[in-house]
Amino acid sequence: MTQSRITKTSAFALMVGLLFVAACGGGAEGADSANSSASVAAAPAADQAGGSTDGEQVYGSICVTCHQADGNGLQGAFPPLAGSAVAVGDAEVSIKIVLSGLTGEMTRGGATYNGMMTPWGATMSDADIAGVLTYVRSNFGNSADAVTEAQVAEVRAATSSQTTPYSTDGLGIAGE
Repeated sequence: MTQSRITKTSAFALMVGLLFVAACGGGAEGADSANSSASVAAAPAADQAGGSTDGEQVYGSICVTCHQADGNGLQGAFPPLAGSAVAVGDAEVSIKIVLSGLTGEMTRGGATYNGMMTPWGATMSDADIAGVLTYVRSNFGNSADAVTEAQVAEVRAATSSQTTPYSTDGLGIAGE
């Protein structure tokens, strides 16, 4: 392999790594990444025709990097959404997590996770959040009620003073 090809390959690998870190919140110390241009650019616009958002599209453009196409997450960093009691449980908890982010250690299926969920409330509309949560709650082997824009708007208004990510302990989701 020539020096030029090695440099190009290294540059590509670095770029992919940086995009991964930006999309996934940059680890526990990346709480401010929601304000980064990468996070802002990643948020899809609502469908022009009906004002609603396709949850699968949102998942594919934002969530897939950390939680993977199959919803099984990344071992040790980002927990699975497939078969997740949190994902199919109280919709308010999931809405809070997407709006404000999440930090802290949690155990799922005997594995420990300690990544940081990016807060998406500043860049995702109520329709985006309702769409993606409905998608997650009805895919990956999950089966739960749809989330509505009205539910998201209500939680957004009630938690507008939340300026930091929620903790797993604070939401009561640290253990299995």
